[in-house]
Amino acid sequence: MKKGTAYVPFNVNLSPIKKMAMIHFHKHPDTEYEALEFHYINGEPYGEGYRVLAWRTDGYRDSYIQQSLNFPEDEQVLTVGGKGLKERHTVEFETVYFDQDDGGLTAGFTFTDKLNRRIVLEVDEKIEQNSKSLTWLPSVGNRIEHPHSLPLFFLYDFDFARKRNTDIHLSIDGEERQVDPFAFPKDFKSRHYVEFSNESVVLSFNPSGRRQLMKVDIDEKGIAQVGDMTYFYEYSNDLHHLKRITVEHEKHPVDITFSPAFPNHKEVMEARPFYGEFEIRPSGEAGSLIGKYNVVYQRGKAVINLSFPDSWNTPKGANYEKIINSVTPNIKSWYKTYHCTQVVELETMESDVKWKRVTEDNRSSY
Repeated sequence: MKKGTAYVPFNVNLSPIKKMAMIHFHKHPDTEYEALEFHYINGEPYGEGYRVLAWRTDGYRDSYIQQSLNFPEDEQVLTVGGKGLKERHTVEFETVYFDQDDGGLTAGFTFTDKLNRRIVLEVDEKIEQNSKSLTWLPSVGNRIEHPHSLPLFFLYDFDFARKRNTDIHLSIDGEERQVDPFAFPKDFKSRHYVEFSNESVVLSFNPSGRRQLMKVDIDEKGIAQVGDMTYFYEYSNDLHHLKRITVEHEKHPVDITFSPAFPNHKEVMEARPFYGEFEIRPSGEAGSLIGKYNVVYQRGKAVINLSFPDSWNTPKGANYEKIINSVTPNIKSWYKTYHCTQVVELETMESDVKWKRVTEDNRSSY
């Protein structure tokens, strides 16, 4: 293949969130919060440390960030779920740890919240018998009113904390809070509604905003490598066309494949429309998502539309997922409500990306 250059039409950001845990107490909520989401973060430019997202009773979330982390003001790139982010606070954690020993969760933190209340969590799951872990996709985008990307959370080595032989303590302002039980037993064992993943892969696909499209150098094999992204191109009609994006990960890479290959910007200038599909497929048994794209030329601009006509496709045989879906409905169908419009100035290659939620009645299919 001939060497060359091309512009990458879409941004895909790999988050440094490495571990996640979710502690639910909706049945016995605090006046302010009803769940706590716990993250271990390690990666540039954020540094290494911990963060707690406190789920508010009004559907929004507050962010409590350890002082060792360096979060920009637009922290929302790492904060999805619920209705969105409301307040953010940098705090000192008196204690904080997140370990997984032989499949059991050992995690905890102590910090003071915005109302000057001490929040304490301790979970110590003493495993007697190994639990079969799952691969799980949380419904992070289901309630967001104004999305800023397509959030993609793949939770590997996922499980629920067992009730038996598990010490769990949650208190807010000195008042004990009872953690919710999970509605169904797993592996014939009763569970707390405490979800955790020791191998989290978190992506944001094509974040909103205005930016210059990145130009990459393509080698004779049709490959361009930039950071943790690898771009694969096919060559035809003297032009390079984007065939696949691979998000490189030490254990769980994610492929985004375009069929047919995404058009080169020089073709778009010929003022003819392009249509196709793309598939987002993480490694393992997480399933996949099919999206559709179209590209049209309008007065020196390329207008790109992305839609998702179907729910996330779950692999056959994922029987336990059906049980969880009965507790958390619409866990896969929310993808269908996301729509992206991207306008690229073909002279300068500046791009403006906007996301919105759509209903079944006004959703386009390309």
